[in-house]
Amino acid sequence: MGVILSAVFGLAPVSAFLESGAGIAEGAKTGIASITTGFCFFIALFFAPIFASFPPWATGPALILVGSMMAQSVVNINWKYIGDAVPAFLVIVVIPFGYSIGYGIIAGIGSYLAINGFIWIVAKVTKDRVVPPNRQDKEVWSSFMSEEGAFGILPGWLQRTVNYFRGHQMRKPNEEQNIDGTPELISLHSRQSNLHRRMSHGSSETLEKP
Repeated sequence: MGVILSAVFGLAPVSAFLESGAGIAEGAKTGIASITTGFCFFIALFFAPIFASFPPWATGPALILVGSMMAQSVVNINWKYIGDAVPAFLVIVVIPFGYSIGYGIIAGIGSYLAINGFIWIVAKVTKDRVVPPNRQDKEVWSSFMSEEGAFGILPGWLQRTVNYFRGHQMRKPNEEQNIDGTPELISLHSRQSNLHRRMSHGSSETLEKP
């Protein structure tokens, strides 16, 4: 969202640097990590002439190692469904051959919308008579398409908006009121136990009445 707004107002784009991602991966949670990174960059300025003397091919082994580590995530791609496999494949292919990460992302998002949109339209027109044979293997990336609502994926206000237009009355996600009126964070799997506890509490109150 920051990149879109910065482009609208003609400002510099807002982006997450690789150093920030590395800090988050190591457990950094405050701005002290950014200060530490800036201090290390300040020290590295004095060694810039030495680093500039390294030829480009000297960094080849490091790039190969990083590429092999990134390729480990390929096994997590859903290759069973064409709507998930083709966009992922286009991203992997277009980025190196197009010399642009942006072109690869555009190719992946565009192909995903085109393929899945076409499948959705055909399924609606034919009333689910013409669908891919492995449609059930489609990877569910958005929980707001499920019957349980948009728990844990979308912001609270957007969850309530989606469920309002779907005709469902939805309470605040992942939050429920205790018997004494205090909020209690629960998971979807603990609702049954909470219901049983409430029923037990209600039965005990009934027994205590004269």
